[in-house]
Amino acid sequence: MTIPTHNKSHAKDLAGWFDSHAGSHAGRVRPVNEDRFFAKPLTGVWLVADGMGGHSHGDVAASMIAQSAGRVGYHSAHAAQVQDFQAQIHMVNQDIRNLAREHGLGVMGSTLVALLVTGREFTVIWSGDSRVYLNRGNRMTQLTRDHTEVQAMIDNGTLDAEAAANFKRKNVITHAIGVRDIPHLDMVDGELRDGDTFVLCSDGLTGHLSAPDIQDIILSQEPEAACKSLIQTALERGGTDNVTVIVVQYRDAPAQSGQS
Repeated sequence: MTIPTHNKSHAKDLAGWFDSHAGSHAGRVRPVNEDRFFAKPLTGVWLVADGMGGHSHGDVAASMIAQSAGRVGYHSAHAAQVQDFQAQIHMVNQDIRNLAREHGLGVMGSTLVALLVTGREFTVIWSGDSRVYLNRGNRMTQLTRDHTEVQAMIDNGTLDAEAAANFKRKNVITHAIGVRDIPHLDMVDGELRDGDTFVLCSDGLTGHLSAPDIQDIILSQEPEAACKSLIQTALERGGTDNVTVIVVQYRDAPAQSGQS
């Protein structure tokens, strides 16, 4: 049995405070956990990587991506932070491809989803079907859009939502880090507001919990308890895949002025 690990961290920058918690579990079916996460509020970087199951050494690719996030330094300008992060991902993409080629490993890769924050600015970057949700007030929004065959078919009108639920190739991803010479990265930007809560996760969570399910949990519990509950609920509902979750809550500095 794999025991979930949690990373509790509080960090203060010029804009406010972050309360973030991360956990990962192999699930009830998979013998190996190919998910990895990185969480460092001091540099404003959170990341989930889901190694490609059924391919060579997905866990190694995910680990390399998580390690690359640790090389992103502190930046006072958000554009510089985003540029640094992108540069690290392009380098690790090539490192993964070189490793696979040198050892004859075939296709080797991992999804990626990251939250980058500087001051009040944030950017979400992703490749694959790991997701980021933002709960603001009582509204839950999925900030990412899955890079999957089924999502592409929904987008072009050849598949409706009902048929998509039973689509045989619904887990086939169209983009990932390590599979092409130049990685495909999508981005969305925004500005933080007091109380914003982000959930970064692998598809081991979203395979069992809907967006309303996730919202109910994060609205009813503090970030640490919510992170644990999200993973536990996925396990109780079958745990058919590795499941990794990061919950990040932002608070304006005045609301937390008594903390040290």
